[in-house]
Amino acid sequence: MKSQVTLETIIMLVVLLVLAGVMITLILTTLKPPTSPEKVISKQEFLSQCENYCNDPEKVAEYCRIYWNGNDWNGNKVPYELVQVGAYNWYTCEDRVYCFLVKPCDNLGTGLDLIKRCKDILCGIYLDKYGDEKLATQRLLKDISFSTKCSISSAPSEENWFDKILKEGCRAPKAPFTTTTIEQPLRPPSPPPGD
Repeated sequence: MKSQVTLETIIMLVVLLVLAGVMITLILTTLKPPTSPEKVISKQEFLSQCENYCNDPEKVAEYCRIYWNGNDWNGNKVPYELVQVGAYNWYTCEDRVYCFLVKPCDNLGTGLDLIKRCKDILCGIYLDKYGDEKLATQRLLKDISFSTKCSISSAPSEENWFDKILKEGCRAPKAPFTTTTIEQPLRPPSPPPGD
């Protein structure tokens, strides 16, 4: 009798373990784990992406709009700082270090000309897409912007590339002014005097 009770107990424990295993499997397959934040790429990977986008005519717009997805460019463990980056020591927020600030693209120019060229490329795309200066500017300023935790406006005004170039937004190109001459109808020649 005692052996029958222990055998029944063991069988019941095995059944409970199987049921628990089935329940755990169901729970794990139906519930998705929370999405983890995007892995921060290294600066070297970012710079390599910038170079690849610069050299690919199909992806030059990506060169102009991508930024490093970290938030401590200078490595001092203080996020959202205003820092200076690249050969020109451009001011930018650590959460938005754009390719055009740190990785020159000879195909597009250098210095302020490079930033202007990127603006022109993005504005051209959005003006073609939306046909509206206001919508194109909104999209441009969405692509090249900063978080609310950092402000580029604290950069010296003479070095604030954002205000100098991007603040004015997108403008549709003006049609060149041309003059046309209106042909005058031919008049019959005047009769010679004295006729």
